[in-house]
Amino acid sequence: MSKTKDITKFSTEQFQEFLMSFDIVMCDIDGVLWHLNKPIEGASGSLVTLQNLKKEVYLVTNNSTKSLESFYKSLQYKCLNLNSDHVINTIKLITWYLKKIDFRDEVFAIVPEAAWEMLKEAGIRLTEPPKVFQTNIPATVKEVLDRPSVKAVIVDFDVNCNWSMLALAISCLKRKDVLYIAGATDEWLLIQPQITILGPGPLINIISEQSGRKPILCSKPSQNLKDYILDKCNVTDLRRCLFIGDSINQDMKFASMCGCIKLFVGTGCDTLEQAQKEDDTCPDYYLPSLGQLFSVYNDPQCQRTVNHKNS
Repeated sequence: MSKTKDITKFSTEQFQEFLMSFDIVMCDIDGVLWHLNKPIEGASGSLVTLQNLKKEVYLVTNNSTKSLESFYKSLQYKCLNLNSDHVINTIKLITWYLKKIDFRDEVFAIVPEAAWEMLKEAGIRLTEPPKVFQTNIPATVKEVLDRPSVKAVIVDFDVNCNWSMLALAISCLKRKDVLYIAGATDEWLLIQPQITILGPGPLINIISEQSGRKPILCSKPSQNLKDYILDKCNVTDLRRCLFIGDSINQDMKFASMCGCIKLFVGTGCDTLEQAQKEDDTCPDYYLPSLGQLFSVYNDPQCQRTVNHKNS
């Protein structure tokens, strides 16, 4: 029997009880707030209403393909009135981790251009990616041989990843003293409802299998992300956090790891039925879309009572 409660079927009293159960909101972005650059109707507005109810909102994403600067300029972000500390992506987490362990050596990074710039701005020393010479095979091979100066390999979702990058990463990781750090490991990426494309996970799996190494994870779900939230966010009790997500293996598993309240929305690539199959992915609450969160809140009596309790 499912333990998941459908918020759209709540009474006013049940909805009030739900709102009073958390102080912090952590929300995924892709598949929850928008698909690619198309906003999901009402989703950002629901977060704004939560802010108006004095809930502190953080956005937590595995997507580092956009620069934070371009993200901050988006209309969806601007309406939320968040500062940069309230947006967490994989590269921000990786940078925090490297600084935490006082890493100062050279890095080979398979990351998108925006992430490359973020790492450079953070003072991370990056080695140039390997070159490919179509008519000079020996020169190409030389490019993908181990580089002793490299002391860490970082892999995130890079649409320009190619054979030479994978080969160099594997060559460097043959040395056990080289750190292996991974960002997003999603198997699939949602483009629009019911349409998915290959994610970064399978490419990371190739590097892991051929190098015989397991990466230090810096994404959802990972212990490092949990540690980051406790270190950098205004969170004192994870049990008073509502985590909103659309994915089973990333969002719901991470929320379970942290002991957060889990809200699953049906606008992603996973279904509620799939989420309910395992204890660590089974959500506490469900919504077809985040934009429907305040359908119960339209009751004037509910508005007066909740506003009074949050004042």
